[in-house]
Amino acid sequence: MSGVSEPVVNEVAEAPAEFEPEVRSLTAFERLTRSTAFWIGTALLGMVIVFGLISPDNAFVRPSNLLTIGLNAAQIMILAVGMTYLIGAGQLDLSVGSNLILCSVFSAQAVVALAGSPEQVVSGEYPNLPFAVVVAVLVALLTGGLFGLVNAILVTRLHITSFIVTLATGGIGLGIALVRTGGGNVSYIPRELQLAFGSAKLFDLVPVPLVVAGIIAGFLWAVMRLTGFGLRTVAIGSSREAAVRAGVAVDRHLVKLFVMMGLLVGIAGLLDVARFATTNVAGHQTDALAAIAAVVIGGSSLFGGVASVGGTILGTLIPVSLATGLVIMRVESFYQLIAVGIILILAVYWDQRRRSGMS
Repeated sequence: MSGVSEPVVNEVAEAPAEFEPEVRSLTAFERLTRSTAFWIGTALLGMVIVFGLISPDNAFVRPSNLLTIGLNAAQIMILAVGMTYLIGAGQLDLSVGSNLILCSVFSAQAVVALAGSPEQVVSGEYPNLPFAVVVAVLVALLTGGLFGLVNAILVTRLHITSFIVTLATGGIGLGIALVRTGGGNVSYIPRELQLAFGSAKLFDLVPVPLVVAGIIAGFLWAVMRLTGFGLRTVAIGSSREAAVRAGVAVDRHLVKLFVMMGLLVGIAGLLDVARFATTNVAGHQTDALAAIAAVVIGGSSLFGGVASVGGTILGTLIPVSLATGLVIMRVESFYQLIAVGIILILAVYWDQRRRSGMS
């Protein structure tokens, strides 16, 4: 019997080498088409083409309008990039709009209080403007950072979900801002801030706020893609228990993420004051929605574990481009909120389909 079975064993042993399927590497085009950013960019390009064709006198595709879209997207881009890290770690921050208002109010009041005497400020004279601007920047960053730290402590120490925490602190922050201003905007903010920064253009072409947003987004993209900080962020969102077993200090990392989000909000608040030379205590109520929509549209998973900063940057431009196109087409602004909400629902639905297909 052994003489009969031996050739069979050898034949079976040699079979895998003879019939081993050939593994084909993906072409560059296949890798490109599997990228979420590619499809977002395609959708954005399609939107630009459609609005360019149907807008009066092709107003949508004029360079001045495209730069305006970039300028309008600058603040949300900064917020959305920070939100990408939080969502990648399985967290949310619904308080970014209120935090932005609070940062802009405190920084604007610092400028007005320190730029000159009350009489000088009322008359439009600001002898101490450079010093006042430096203090205002520090105030905005400190306010935003402390706001983020409070969120982090409530999430990590009291173990309350970030959804509830930031929903509550958002109301508190807005209330503090309204108490500080009496419900009105801060007056007598120097127009020099607007002329020298808020509405200034680099090389007389690209808006300076857009350049700032691009630098921040590019830096945080590199951190997410190339450093252990980004890897730990996604690991926490993928499986908190596995991250703990791997030696990740989860609570400490979450504190860093919430504080970073707060600092980014402070920068966005400074851009807001500089661009409009006033505060907007009645606005920014939908900033959290816009930031989250940009993150999810960009391919990050709302359930954590998947984060794409590059996709977020492109995702930021889609709702802003849509809103600008609707304005040019003279569609009432109320419909813009409806459109962004629908886009967010579709993006989350697609994310769920993608996750169920991967499982």
